[in-house]
Amino acid sequence: MSAKLSAADLAEIGQTLALFSHVFDNRQADDLGLVFAADVAVEFQRSGRSLRGLAEVAEFQRGLPPDAADHQTVSTVVLADPDGTVRAVSRYLAVLADGSVTNGEYRDVLVRTDGGWRIAARQIVPRYPLAASSPDAPRPVVQQPLPEQWRASADRLPNLTP
Repeated sequence: MSAKLSAADLAEIGQTLALFSHVFDNRQADDLGLVFAADVAVEFQRSGRSLRGLAEVAEFQRGLPPDAADHQTVSTVVLADPDGTVRAVSRYLAVLADGSVTNGEYRDVLVRTDGGWRIAARQIVPRYPLAASSPDAPRPVVQQPLPEQWRASADRLPNLTP
């Protein structure tokens, strides 16, 4: 049986995940702590790059070009593991400056802090390449089937009935 999450927990987790796009895309580096835990670990599966802690995430954000992608987080599923680990699997859409769109998954581990729910770890897994028409474009790296710890199952979905 999964760890118990309340309707309020799910709403707060949803708010945290939605807030990412606003804080990140609007370059609000001082507000990254509203989304991420202080010791957050972010992994970009396409490039293999990783970031550790809010300072590295803020530095990465400041280094993005003005026309960097605009992110939309959609279709989130929250999972609660028997050991209490809370995960969220979301799809993202990234609109590029030229109007093209790329997509993928955010695989997040969330923790409850004194300030509310925060992302402690994020894997960014692209589903389709940025330039699909290019023969040199990288292929999607999403694993098929989805690794077990990220798969929804009846025993890991929050049960909100009393």
